[in-house]
Amino acid sequence: MNKTLFLSVSRETFLVMAGIYIHVPFCYTRCSYCDFYKTTDQQLKGEYIKAVRKEIDLNASFFSNEAIKTIYFGGGTPSTLSPDELSSIITHLFKYFTKDTVTELTIEVNPDDVSEAYIKGLLQAGVNRVSMGVQSFYDAHLRKMNRRHNAAQAMNAIRTAQKCGVNNMSIDLIYGLPYMSFEEWKANVSQAIESKVQHISAYHLTFEKGTLYYDYLKKGTLKEVPEESSIKQFEYLVDQLTKAGYDNYEISNFALPGYYSQHNSNYWTGEKYLGLGPSAHAFNGKQRIWNVRDLNRYCKSVMNDEAYFEKEELSVIDRYNETIMLGLRTKKGFVMKAIEQFDNSKLQQFFKTELKKQLALKTIEIIDGYCAITSNQRFVTDRIISEFFYLNED
Repeated sequence: MNKTLFLSVSRETFLVMAGIYIHVPFCYTRCSYCDFYKTTDQQLKGEYIKAVRKEIDLNASFFSNEAIKTIYFGGGTPSTLSPDELSSIITHLFKYFTKDTVTELTIEVNPDDVSEAYIKGLLQAGVNRVSMGVQSFYDAHLRKMNRRHNAAQAMNAIRTAQKCGVNNMSIDLIYGLPYMSFEEWKANVSQAIESKVQHISAYHLTFEKGTLYYDYLKKGTLKEVPEESSIKQFEYLVDQLTKAGYDNYEISNFALPGYYSQHNSNYWTGEKYLGLGPSAHAFNGKQRIWNVRDLNRYCKSVMNDEAYFEKEELSVIDRYNETIMLGLRTKKGFVMKAIEQFDNSKLQQFFKTELKKQLALKTIEIIDGYCAITSNQRFVTDRIISEFFYLNED
């Protein structure tokens, strides 16, 4: 498993619920496995905040009459920003987008950034969901990943946030680590359940080009975990979290009833979203838009009214492939009628042929008009998705 000017109208007239993502690129250290855009240079925070606020101004008409449902601060490490700095961005967003329709405002935090004062500041700024990058409850694992926190800090951070009134929290875990035993993985899963958080995201380690771990892999210092070991860890994860009441609603995500990530769910169902900040992506229903992956260039370009993003028009084939890719990652799958919208006879025939094949192999099932991957095939989701991809327009 190699892994926006708002119109002031009544809710009844909204077409869909949209989301806004803000990429905060700052980190104090570089994690060995992470390929997301980040910088350890903290000197441009002021310039970054000014640029993001101006980018909000520039995108005031990104959405039409869609209500903003979710706001998500990701990174990087958003908790490198103070509550006041985050609040200045949030307040600026609400100059253009109505506050009343936002039901989920998430921030990613590092455990060692968490204190009572910090969490209270986030709540005062309007944050109502916290996503914490725990990754492991073993100090040895955390040191090898070059994480800033230790296991004790992670548990203390979870308890502190809960004590302060955070009642919608997610934590991240990584499995498939070359230096992690199955017993250690079992203990990590047990600790995650005992933490009583509402949401758990578990990702298999991938060796992404440009990361330290990728270099280690090429040098032979680290080796990928055998697939059978990864499957064993994944199956144990699903089994234990299911018994604890969590729903595996997306391949890497588990939630207690009522606590699905609304923001990520928007991505998977193809809703519009605006991306702000360097390297952030956006989707307006027809085009993909991505910002420059360089903080200095982003800040200068935005402030000097120069081009700071690129975009592409999505073809029928692109939209079909995205419907497949995003839908099949979820437990519910994609609605079959969605495929009917794609006006391409060759594509339609290809889909019908592949559908018949995968149904015969029992890798997928159709329930209530939705096509989804069967539960015992979810570890090889990427492989099944690739079989449905239509690659040739000829």
